[in-house]
Amino acid sequence: MEERQLLRSLRKGDPAALSQIMDAYSAYLYAIIQNIIRPPLQPEDIEEVLSDVFLRLWEKAADVEPGHLRPWLGTVARNRAKDKLRALHLTLPLEEDCIEGFADGPEADAIRREAQKAAREAVEAMGEPDRSIFVRYYYFYQKTEEIAAALGLQPGAVRVRLTRGREKLKAVLTERGLAG
Repeated sequence: MEERQLLRSLRKGDPAALSQIMDAYSAYLYAIIQNIIRPPLQPEDIEEVLSDVFLRLWEKAADVEPGHLRPWLGTVARNRAKDKLRALHLTLPLEEDCIEGFADGPEADAIRREAQKAAREAVEAMGEPDRSIFVRYYYFYQKTEEIAAALGLQPGAVRVRLTRGREKLKAVLTERGLAG
């Protein structure tokens, strides 16, 4: 069945449409989630997040535009997996890795958002292969060995570039008065 028809059926509450979408996208979403919450979490945790993604689709089917189902699901999977790690205090994504120590509250949230934006801009301004390394590691959650193989580098060189890049990002944020 075509995506438009599946979404139409899903919006009408048809569980068969959800089942077809699950069959079509489970492997894709499982890979995204697994890359984010790889050990120490268990396969059951991946399944739980995957179930949350499909529950979210069931609840928000009206929000999904035809032709955008795959990216919508991928975004929800990525966000749910990160939420799971945050709830267990097991991750420091790029922006949080560079921006530690902020208090809670509206003012701190505004500063945190500004610092996150500055961190993203600094990564975008990086030269190659550093930009690709950061994007692959922090946004696609690839392992250093995978990145090294894809870019023709040694895994140690990838780790060194990540370390130096984080130091540069921290310096940029401190210079702007945004590091906590």
